[in-house]
Amino acid sequence: MDSKLMLGLGAGVVLAVGGMAVAQRYASESQAAEQAAREAEQFAAVRRVSPVIEQVSTPRKECEQVTVSKRQAERDGNVGGTLIGAVVGGALGNQVGRGNGRKAATVAGAVAGGMVGHEMDKRHQGGKVVNSTETRCRTVNDVSDKVVGYDVTYTHKGREYTTRMDHDPGDRIEVEATIQPVQSAR
Repeated sequence: MDSKLMLGLGAGVVLAVGGMAVAQRYASESQAAEQAAREAEQFAAVRRVSPVIEQVSTPRKECEQVTVSKRQAERDGNVGGTLIGAVVGGALGNQVGRGNGRKAATVAGAVAGGMVGHEMDKRHQGGKVVNSTETRCRTVNDVSDKVVGYDVTYTHKGREYTTRMDHDPGDRIEVEATIQPVQSAR
């Protein structure tokens, strides 16, 4: 074969291979541009995220020890002790002796018991103030802040939108393509 022909064929092959490489590169760049356009349609840029905060009240029981002063009960003066003493003394006196001696011992026991009861009543400290400790409880409410969502402002195709989400989406959010009627100018 002729060297010129060979040279021409070789140059043609180089040009064909080079053209294919350029075409593949152009196709790759075109596919990358199409992918970026699809992603631009599918994602929106987040401009602002504001947490939505709600106050939550949680009840709890709070107890404390308190010193309380109480007055002891008053007794009925000298009468109660005298009567009880007379009855007890009479019963004991009735256990001693026989006949008239038993009667005399019963009367003497009642008199002696009444006198002892009367003296005990005089020494009683009714109305005395005593201190004791009591536990007093009450219900208090602890109030705390809780994040219940996020108001997210984003832009898509030149328009600004706001939505509420249950999480912070970050720099971008995925959006769905929607079909809306075209507003015709008449």
